[in-house]
Amino acid sequence: MRITKKVFYDLAIFMILLGTAIGIAFPFFCLALDVPGEIALTPSFFIACILAGVILASLNIGLARKIVGSRITLLSWKMKHIETILANRREGISEEECGPDNCMIDVDSEDELGESANSFNSLVTALSEVLELNSEIQLFSKMLTSHLEIDVLSHEALNQLIKNTGAIGGAILIEKSGELTVKAAVAIREPGLLEKNERLLDTMKTHERQIISFPADIIINGVIVDFQPKELLVEPILYKNSLLGVLILVCSVPFPAQTISQLKFFNQELSLAFRNAITHEQMTRFAAIDALTGLYNRRFGIRRLKEEFNRAIRSSMPLSLLMFDIDHFKIVNDTYGHLTGDRVLANLSRIALSSIREGDILLRYGGEEFLCVLPGAGLDDASKIAERIRIMVMNSHIEYEKQDIKVTVSIGAVTYPRENIDNSDQLIKLADEALYDAKNTGRNRMVSF
Repeated sequence: MRITKKVFYDLAIFMILLGTAIGIAFPFFCLALDVPGEIALTPSFFIACILAGVILASLNIGLARKIVGSRITLLSWKMKHIETILANRREGISEEECGPDNCMIDVDSEDELGESANSFNSLVTALSEVLELNSEIQLFSKMLTSHLEIDVLSHEALNQLIKNTGAIGGAILIEKSGELTVKAAVAIREPGLLEKNERLLDTMKTHERQIISFPADIIINGVIVDFQPKELLVEPILYKNSLLGVLILVCSVPFPAQTISQLKFFNQELSLAFRNAITHEQMTRFAAIDALTGLYNRRFGIRRLKEEFNRAIRSSMPLSLLMFDIDHFKIVNDTYGHLTGDRVLANLSRIALSSIREGDILLRYGGEEFLCVLPGAGLDDASKIAERIRIMVMNSHIEYEKQDIKVTVSIGAVTYPRENIDNSDQLIKLADEALYDAKNTGRNRMVSF
């Protein structure tokens, strides 16, 4: 029953009323104890008893305020303090955390007040864990958004996830065309074997997490000796139910249930980051690729040439450039049409790609002209590659209405530092002059500057 809007005011009223009632009843109690009536029933004795009851009630109210009220005040102050911490974190003013020293209440009783303090401390602990998790996720997300290259993103994400989950190692594999490719690995002896692992392929199909104890098919390379992990976690990386890849984490002890439940929040950030990185990679590739031949386009290819030229200067390594085009290509277009001409260009691109080395750069320079950048290749190596391209083109053909269409190419070659030049544009100019000489001296040949 409430009289006012303040609990201690209600308590004071009830205590005073109770003290007054006890003061009125006490003289009659004294009669039962053989106190003479001329003493017990006098007005002064009644007043004295009532005053004693009111004073006792007042003392009880004071004690209640001091013992109970102080604890309630402390609880209220702690709540306001936590509210201030949260407000400051939200505004970015402070990163103060809640802990035993600044947010929790000492539990010094085993009654309802003690239970309230315990409940409050449990709430603070849960809040601290949520704030810490939120802070870790924010840092994780910030780190992810700072990288758009899939390889770098995978390594940074894996290292952070290992740190946050207490794992001892792991790997990230990206799905492409139905196959998994390892993009990052920590403490795994033979990461390439993961790409065909049945457990991971099963996760690709089911899109479901797997937690495996004592796996026999994956060995972890420890600091000194080899050992098997206590538990292995295989987590699909999904974006709108589409599989982007697979995350593997291994631990020397079973993963805590809380860690596994929190992993989904990191996975959400990871999947979005990988989706952005894949989109960025696709857009970059589309912007750099010639649609007809599948080779680098002129703009991107020239930029790569400049990078390789600067690298050759710094490392004092040779760099060769081949410029080639199709002999009498206009006749092919005029005779058989531009669609057939496109087929000839595409065929030449495939032949040239199959003739160069890994790491060489082939681009469509324009029309029927192509450039091939050969890092580390001297003139002899460049001549061999050029001859291989020339002979393979000469021996190939495409069919047009039961006719075999054959073409040849002329090639100009130039090598740095054999020629004293200062920039990649001069290298292109000399290669073009060599190509011009090849054209003027009979075509279907390679000429070095």
